[in-house]
Amino acid sequence: MHVSHPHPKPRIDARSRATVFVMGIRMSEHDSTRPHSSEYFGEERNFFWNADFLDLMAARLALGRVRRAADLGCGVGHWSALLLPRLAPGASLVGIDREPRHVADYLARLQGGGRVEALTADARHLPLPDGAFDLATCQTLLLHLPDPEAALAEMIRITAPGGLVLCAEPNNLVARLPFGGAMVEEPPDRLVRRSEFAWRQVLGRARRGKGAEYVGELLPGLFARLGLEDVKVWLSDKAHPHIPPFSSPAEIAMAAAWERWRTEGVGPYERAEIRDNVLAGGGSESFFEAAWRDFVGEDAPGDASAAGGVLLYLIAGRRPGRRRSGASSAPERRANSAPLH
Repeated sequence: MHVSHPHPKPRIDARSRATVFVMGIRMSEHDSTRPHSSEYFGEERNFFWNADFLDLMAARLALGRVRRAADLGCGVGHWSALLLPRLAPGASLVGIDREPRHVADYLARLQGGGRVEALTADARHLPLPDGAFDLATCQTLLLHLPDPEAALAEMIRITAPGGLVLCAEPNNLVARLPFGGAMVEEPPDRLVRRSEFAWRQVLGRARRGKGAEYVGELLPGLFARLGLEDVKVWLSDKAHPHIPPFSSPAEIAMAAAWERWRTEGVGPYERAEIRDNVLAGGGSESFFEAAWRDFVGEDAPGDASAAGGVLLYLIAGRRPGRRRSGASSAPERRANSAPLH
């Protein structure tokens, strides 16, 4: 997930900015070796959640009873690392990601011995048995998929009767809107253009089959439509405040992330990708150029602050039914299951 940008952008000479962006965009367009979403797996990712909020959710959802869990779209293991210590003692955890490099980094991060395994696979076509897990979960996976319903159906399939499906997904439209302490200094017409820029990016991205960044808003209804019961929704209580002189570890990590994205021409600064999204969202070339200049051409005042709110939902539902008494805690795999590694 990418979050809002209330932190002042680093000041940079306009001529060097242009050069950096040309180089960055060229690199990001042709670097086919970069794993999906890897630009968002920096130090800033460690500040997604408040630990006491996760403790509260673990108690509400009885995660301490979960003995077998699967994390779809596991990336390099940020979500799994938070969940594992909140599961039952000795619980096993399987991470699934389509990127082999992410899977390798996942295993290195968790180092769970026999408790943690990983699998390279598409979340929409899992080589895993029916009803094998007490918990199937994901964090910021579904917003990247053109058909999140297919991945959610797989999560339900591999969950045991009475088991839990748990998704942490955002509404990133809000993150793209021009909020922040510096907005009072902006001309209204620029704020309106930046807001339209956000809408056209998000809608165009979905139209291009890149995924709906507002998927968090859709999931409760989708859970119910696919037959999950006891559907509940919570909103993360984690804000990302930026208060001068921007000295907390979280602020320093987020500032470094924005500088990294800018200099590499990736993420929020991937010009070619954002242009395509805006045009697919009904924007014109002239509109994109004006809005892009607004985005990259102005630095926030050095004393600007922001509360840094985001919309990150935690949506839970249970698969109907109860596990049979005496059912094995380690069901056999299907014959066509891929080996775990």
